[in-house]
Amino acid sequence: MAEIRPFAAIRYDEAVVGELSRVTSPPYDVISPEDRVYYHKLHPNNFVRLVLGEELPTDNESDNRFARAKRYLDEWLASGVLKQDAEPAIYVYQQVFEQDSERKSVRGFTCAVRLRDYADKVILPHEQTLARPKSDLAVLIRQVKANLDCVYGLYADPDGVLDAAMDKATSGKPIEQAVDKSGVISRFWAITDAADIGRVQAFLADKQVAIADGHHRYETALAYRDELRDATGCECGECEFDYVLMTLINVYEPDMTIYPTHRVLANLSKDALAKLDENLKECFEAKASSKETIIEDMAREGAIGMYRPGGATILKPKPGIESRMPGAEPSRKLELNALHKLILEPHLSIDDEKLGNQASIIYTRDSSEAFGLVDSGERQIAFFVNHIPVKAVLDIAAAGETMPQKATYFYPKLLSGLALRRLG
Repeated sequence: MAEIRPFAAIRYDEAVVGELSRVTSPPYDVISPEDRVYYHKLHPNNFVRLVLGEELPTDNESDNRFARAKRYLDEWLASGVLKQDAEPAIYVYQQVFEQDSERKSVRGFTCAVRLRDYADKVILPHEQTLARPKSDLAVLIRQVKANLDCVYGLYADPDGVLDAAMDKATSGKPIEQAVDKSGVISRFWAITDAADIGRVQAFLADKQVAIADGHHRYETALAYRDELRDATGCECGECEFDYVLMTLINVYEPDMTIYPTHRVLANLSKDALAKLDENLKECFEAKASSKETIIEDMAREGAIGMYRPGGATILKPKPGIESRMPGAEPSRKLELNALHKLILEPHLSIDDEKLGNQASIIYTRDSSEAFGLVDSGERQIAFFVNHIPVKAVLDIAAAGETMPQKATYFYPKLLSGLALRRLG
């Protein structure tokens, strides 16, 4: 099943660049335009220059952000800004953060994982991807010939078998530590002992891995593998391009968090909105709530939240309604699927096309933003969902199914710039 191997990471030399926190960045897909400018200014060697470099008015086919990323990478390697570890390792990656005034941590393994087609049911997607990000990533990987960012993968270890390997590694001083601008601490340790590496490999050998974050990166790496197989004629399966950089985290890590992503709708017919309360009675028990308490009320009752100019309501699914939903049992149990299949699609005509069109729907993790959009009249109605259990991602992926768009936002995001991997 999942095949992992150690690799010699390329990492920043802090003796050259100074504090690691100044040269690392978030992954490309969560960097806002303002953050893009911020990280470019933060340090001349900031990793943003590789993953999301500046776009200039003079850009052309031969001189653009992708070509500059290659030049930066080559220059930084030549000058010693980046250096390669002396021996292959798998790395323990820990993130420490505060949530609800509590100190929490999540840890896992950063390693090379053999690329497998989704049809093999070893590496599993949990959501659909978009063409544009993959197109940009394809140009970038061809230029830099490296895995710059990690794919975020999930595996199941309910008994904590691999905790001993992580405990042993983290008992020593980390080889890297960085703090991002939201205060999340990232730490890195190297496991180089062959026996310890073998135990991790053996445990994961019969496991499936679900992609939590980084579907575009993974699919780009798959396509690049196929390109190089065609170009080189080599299909041995052991080339560097046959593997991808991945951080693997146990779904039973107690502090792992998925933030809910709420839906705020517009362009709905007045008739559909007028009939909505009556139509929802068949599948949901409605209870009055308020802007101040709706999130707490939803969590307590296991309910979906609904907010309109007329007020706040929670919608508690009636017993047995999951039988009306398509898919395997893990999908039918997912609250977000109940929202889509029992409310948005049948009663508000929000189909797959409209889900991808933000003229009809806005996705937000900020409940205050959702309230504001409705109160201002910019949007007609907002629906709120509770946290998604982390294991549900793996269960749904293992069933061969995917979640609705914008279903998951794992927190914290993996930091970019702790380690990269050349592909030959």
